[in-house]
Amino acid sequence: MLSNRRPKPKPGAALLTTGRKPKVAACTRAPATLITVSRLSAAPVSAQNVTEVQSVDWQLAVNTVPHHTDAFDAVEEHKKVVFRRGQPFILQVTTDQKLNLDEEQLKLRFDIGKKPRVTTGTRAILPLKDSKKALLPMEWGARLMKQNGLGMMIEVMAPADCPVGEWKFFVITELKDSKRRKVYAGSPSVSILFNPWCKDDLVYMSAAEEREEFVMNDVGKIWVGTSKEIRVRAWNYGQFEELILETALRLVEVAVLDTVSWGNPVMVARALSAMLNSNDDWGVLEGRWQSPYDDGVAPTQWQGSVEILRQWYETDDPVKYGQCWVFSGVFTTVLRALGIPARSVTNFASAHDANSNITIDVFFDEDLEPLPDMNIDSIWNFHVWNECWMARPDLPAGYGGWQAVDATPQETSEGVFRAGPASVEAIRRGEVGQPYDAVFIFAEVNADLVHWIDRGDNAEVEKLHAYKDTIGRNISTKKPGPLLTGPYEDKLDLTAAYKPLDRSVEERAVLLNAMRQAHSSSLCAYAESETQDVEFSLEDKESVEIGSDFAHIVKVSNTSDEARSIEMTCHVYTTFYTGVIADKVKTEKHLVKLPPKSDKVTVIKVAAEEYLDLLTDQDSFQVFICARVKETNQVFCKDDAFRVRAPDIVITADGPFKAGQPTNINFKLVNPLPKTLMNGRFIFEGPGISKPVSIPCG
Repeated sequence: MLSNRRPKPKPGAALLTTGRKPKVAACTRAPATLITVSRLSAAPVSAQNVTEVQSVDWQLAVNTVPHHTDAFDAVEEHKKVVFRRGQPFILQVTTDQKLNLDEEQLKLRFDIGKKPRVTTGTRAILPLKDSKKALLPMEWGARLMKQNGLGMMIEVMAPADCPVGEWKFFVITELKDSKRRKVYAGSPSVSILFNPWCKDDLVYMSAAEEREEFVMNDVGKIWVGTSKEIRVRAWNYGQFEELILETALRLVEVAVLDTVSWGNPVMVARALSAMLNSNDDWGVLEGRWQSPYDDGVAPTQWQGSVEILRQWYETDDPVKYGQCWVFSGVFTTVLRALGIPARSVTNFASAHDANSNITIDVFFDEDLEPLPDMNIDSIWNFHVWNECWMARPDLPAGYGGWQAVDATPQETSEGVFRAGPASVEAIRRGEVGQPYDAVFIFAEVNADLVHWIDRGDNAEVEKLHAYKDTIGRNISTKKPGPLLTGPYEDKLDLTAAYKPLDRSVEERAVLLNAMRQAHSSSLCAYAESETQDVEFSLEDKESVEIGSDFAHIVKVSNTSDEARSIEMTCHVYTTFYTGVIADKVKTEKHLVKLPPKSDKVTVIKVAAEEYLDLLTDQDSFQVFICARVKETNQVFCKDDAFRVRAPDIVITADGPFKAGQPTNINFKLVNPLPKTLMNGRFIFEGPGISKPVSIPCG
């Protein structure tokens, strides 16, 4: 067990005295300890003829490099034993006398979990095979490679589907004729990880460049902002740093998951998506989507995963606070530490479909005023989840590869706040019946935005319009290779992996397929065609510099041969990045009269003093226009979401960096506001920096 809590001995339990505080034998990690047992009698038996094991050398310098575990702090600094399954490793056993293989035998025993059993695959007892018999990657095995005096060099294979975690290790020596034996229990536990280098492992990834990026890279980028104003956050994943591997293994251990399933990457990823949030199980991060954050850390202040995971490991309390990119960044760290290829993925204009009907429904009354009590769906400026790479033998052929999985607590799945893993290929095809949670993730990237009029309890809702290309834009992750400056140079666009081109024949067919499989209540919205003779266009604004005035332009064109009168309502809101309205800035109403075949422009102006005190953590706006043509009852509703652009921080360094040598790093921020900024701090971290550095300014 990976725990700082020491269990109390049960009454009558045999104790091993090692010079430290006594512990129950089954849980001990003490130095060399020998247990002498016999099947013939319960009375003490002389063991003078049974060879005793003196030590076990795990040959870390030889094993950890080919196993790609040498970079872990646990290995490099603390000499812990960390290997990958499906790949042989060497150990050396030293005894007090030369083992006579004609009269004695040596066995290795590996145990994992609370109740290890050979029948469940949680215990392995390995007699030594002949050195000429090769070990197979899907079977436990041990073979004697060399015996030299008191030393025995043994090659061991942990199968490519064995449970991942900390295995207790024992060496058994026994006489063949009497079965008198001694058990060496003094070796450290062995951490076995997933192996993306092994073809027999479900997480096998064939491309070396991709393994380097999605398993070994400990820094990266997470994309944020809006689809029109894409920005990035550098993120220190730090999966090799101190206590991070220990934390990842503990998360697997304490998750609601039986030990047998610890080797199934599908089940492990699903369990971890629940454990990364604290909603159900006292997990790693507590989410909060608006201030105050006084009793914790504001989500925007985190620069990486290391401090979050260490704090949870050392306190067993959820860390305050996270939002979607923080949940995703920490999830990437944990998955990579365990050996599951993973990446953080950002979906811009991401839908939150609260009732699983694969439409984002916005309801208005007859006066075209929004109905807040009915509008439970939302569109986030961006949302960040994860993808993990694995085969899916539980799904039809073709659905392996990248799987979408999400630790941000949005909706429950089987009664728990979690999502996935869902095959990205299944999502692209609209096969939302495949496990897990494909309906919800499909809607995030490919739902339609549908506006409705609700005329009261005794009338059916009326569809105003369905917007077919609003949801799921610029789905982004970091491409393999070096970390580059700017938001575009190393961005990999994944949109085509999640859905066909918006409005294409294929995309419409995929959407309807998904809606039918989900038994969507919105299918009625796709039964009728629409005719319109007034055209509307709302300016598509990318961003506004904080402290600046701005204006939005609505253009109206009458294409008919008759005059038209348009009643137009314009709302301006500040919003959270989740798309939820924070405050109303202003509302304007306009009556636009259009002669036949004519155009007019309406301008909505917003001054800085109207919004500065209403900005939220993520500094976003939504301008919403709703208009009705009096003569034809044609309705137009459209919104534009955009962010407030904060000034960039300019970072420069004096000269090149040299290991072990100090250097000066310069941070520069220009204040664009007509007021003095107070109590600011620059916070930075990176690989090799023990904890984030905070520098006060202002």
